[in-house]
Amino acid sequence: MSLNRNGVFKIPFWGKAALCFSLVLFLSLSSGLAQLKVLTSIAPLYCFCINVGGEYVSVKNLFVMGADPHENALTAKQLQQIQDSDLIVVNGLGMESWVDRVLSPGEKASKLVVSTAGISPLPASGYQPGVGLAKGEYAFNPHVWLDPNLAGVQLLNISKALGQKDPLHKEIFERNTRLYLSKLKEIDRLYQQKLGAVPSKKAFFYNDAFMYLAKRYGIVVAGIVEECGEKGGPSPRRLASILSAMKKERIPFFYTPFSNIALVREIQRESQTRSGEIDGMESSELHPLMYENISKKNLAVFLDVFGGIILSLKRGF
Repeated sequence: MSLNRNGVFKIPFWGKAALCFSLVLFLSLSSGLAQLKVLTSIAPLYCFCINVGGEYVSVKNLFVMGADPHENALTAKQLQQIQDSDLIVVNGLGMESWVDRVLSPGEKASKLVVSTAGISPLPASGYQPGVGLAKGEYAFNPHVWLDPNLAGVQLLNISKALGQKDPLHKEIFERNTRLYLSKLKEIDRLYQQKLGAVPSKKAFFYNDAFMYLAKRYGIVVAGIVEECGEKGGPSPRRLASILSAMKKERIPFFYTPFSNIALVREIQRESQTRSGEIDGMESSELHPLMYENISKKNLAVFLDVFGGIILSLKRGF
């Protein structure tokens, strides 16, 4: 480096080339270290995004653990999180009713990821076409993630969206996706093997959250206690009919952490049948291992309840 006639430092050609190379390298490294800001609507999607994105994503969930994700009234903090995110990963199928109200058409196009795209949905229990949707009702059942095979479809949709947003790390996202898909296949194998060995699998469910799982693994749904939009619970006449069937056929009953605990206790007391709590995962712990852990925990509850029914029948109880 030398001074020219005007007293200004003159950088030789090789120095300019080195400076340009350093600048390009710095920008490349900086872009590689920048994390995508991903916002999810429910805990399972948080789990999927963390496992696919790894260190290249910063994932937040819109609702804290234990909050009801079906709630459509958002706080100022949640609205700000939506604005600050690079990608918003939702379940779809009517679960996030706030989307149309909060996001502009441009925002939907640029950062909304509907993870259930390509999945054929089941109708919501109790939904009547042509009647119209009341508050809190769905036309379709949104709880697809409880079937690990359908969770795999959601995972692939998330992986594709991350790769499009951050092509530099697309191969890493795809590798992480393959790894997590193998874990979902192992969960599916366990359910097929363990529940397949149970000769009779008939049950009442508090709500329709587990209908995709029931369909996949041959669980016969005797009925739903609280149907879509029925926040006050079933009518006294319908509840009496449910309890009568439970008593007569000794049909077990499964409920979730969001079930009306007073109604659950009444059903347990009046039916005198076996029951168990299974977790729908929507508001579970925000942890990379959550989906695997709760899937296995739910399977253990199914086996315990169904197994107990079989033993009681053999003993003549």
